[in-house]
Amino acid sequence: MTVIALGGVAHFSGVRRALTVAGCCAAWFLLALTVLRLRGGRGRQAVRRAYQ
Repeated sequence: MTVIALGGVAHFSGVRRALTVAGCCAAWFLLALTVLRLRGGRGRQAVRRAYQ
């Protein structure tokens, strides 16, 4: 879903905006993963829950 959205952003708004959106998505994922790890999540389960 994220890749499709980034493709649409790149097509209509340019590569620079697509990279900005990709950076925001990556930051949001890392924030969620950090919170899950601090709350005791481990391994693939924490990554899967952060992705969801």
